[in-house]
Amino acid sequence: MGDSGPSGAHLRSYRENVSSSMCVVDTSLGRVRHWVGHRDVVSGLHLQEHFFEVPLDYDEDAQGARKVTVFCREVTSSRRDASALPYVLYLQGGPGFESPRPFDSGGWVDKATESFRVLLLDQRGTGLSTPLTTASLRALGTAREQASHLALHRADNIVRDAECVRQCLGQAQWSTIGQSFGGFCTLTYLSLFPSSLRESFVFGGLPPVDAGCTAHRVYSYLFKRVRAQNEKFYARFPQDRERIARVFSHLLERRSVETPAGNILSAKSLQCLGIRFGSAQGMEQIHFMFERPFEESTGELSYKFLRDYDSLVSVDTNVLYAVLHESIYCSGGGEPSGWAAESTRKQVEASECREFDAAWACKEGRPVYFTGEMIFPFMFDEIKQLRPLQEAAEVIAMKSDWPKLYDEDELARNPVRCAAAVYYEDMYVELALSMETAAKVSGMRTWVTSEYMHSGIRENGAVILQKVMNMARGVEPIR
Repeated sequence: MGDSGPSGAHLRSYRENVSSSMCVVDTSLGRVRHWVGHRDVVSGLHLQEHFFEVPLDYDEDAQGARKVTVFCREVTSSRRDASALPYVLYLQGGPGFESPRPFDSGGWVDKATESFRVLLLDQRGTGLSTPLTTASLRALGTAREQASHLALHRADNIVRDAECVRQCLGQAQWSTIGQSFGGFCTLTYLSLFPSSLRESFVFGGLPPVDAGCTAHRVYSYLFKRVRAQNEKFYARFPQDRERIARVFSHLLERRSVETPAGNILSAKSLQCLGIRFGSAQGMEQIHFMFERPFEESTGELSYKFLRDYDSLVSVDTNVLYAVLHESIYCSGGGEPSGWAAESTRKQVEASECREFDAAWACKEGRPVYFTGEMIFPFMFDEIKQLRPLQEAAEVIAMKSDWPKLYDEDELARNPVRCAAAVYYEDMYVELALSMETAAKVSGMRTWVTSEYMHSGIRENGAVILQKVMNMARGVEPIR
């Protein structure tokens, strides 16, 4: 893509400002240009920008390869000299979300900067890494051309980007922290480039590594987790059952309501807010949202309620998450994901839990159950920024020729010190499947805890990071 890509103007402006710091490195994956951006200071931290121009498609001929920019923010403590410290690469959850932007030295970052230079990677397509938006994707051409481009933004190429960064920074090896989908990327890293890793720490992110598409199996487990979280929610806030049912009945009667952001709020789209039930304070967030959902004078849903809904819809600013979400479960095998969450939901509603059917629940006086971390086809009708990507999403859903993400033989002889925090009641990454995977990775130690939810690293990051580091390093003996 060169400078003609979505971030071309941004790329050119940085070249003009920092051209003296640009270098060209011949990595094992191709020629990469690296330049250093601005240096900033926030409370307790020094921040340094790094940009890398890497191949869009690593299988293309090196001479004619299209390029994308990958951005990393190096974070060090302002309280100590970090020049001699090794790097740890942070792999963000998602897919399709940029790395966190540090405001101060709290949490896991504070702990990590005691012994590392932390590198916050904006995975390709996110943040400042040639971001994929609705507008930039539409500019690529047809739905098939969009899908072909999107397919290059999975864990395998994220890891290849990381390899280019490692070599540009002159690191023989480095460590990784993988949160959620970042853990999926870690298992891909251990499969493709184990010799590049010194140690790996995973938090709520051990994926099934079987060949083929595991999406249907994953969702058959996760709907049970979501059902349990709904039962907890209504047990904690029994007063919400009636007021929530009133909102769903209102939407079912009118079919839909347009929100201030131009989204369509239907019963099914409102159910998607259950994704919040898997993180700390998520239940409280939904509880307070339904305190006063209607305008008393008109009986219509209030502007505040509709705005609250818009603020909780993150896939409109991170469309990559919606389009590629099910593909993270496809590792070779010639199988498509095929809207696995949608088909699994229909099976669950028919045979296990009809409360996911809002119309039935309202008619029968049953509580309406919210759904979880799932992407459904109707979202591409009802979320404004996803509508133009509907055809491309369908192509991705039906794609069957996905490359492998994991190498079980390589994982079985894994030489890298590694450990994982596995959350007992994780609503997004199934415990049973995580433990299956842990057993396939040589040397992988697991800490199974019910004290934290999927967001544990954000709840008590310093303690959790230290615990997992100690396990990987053998400071805590096997027992």
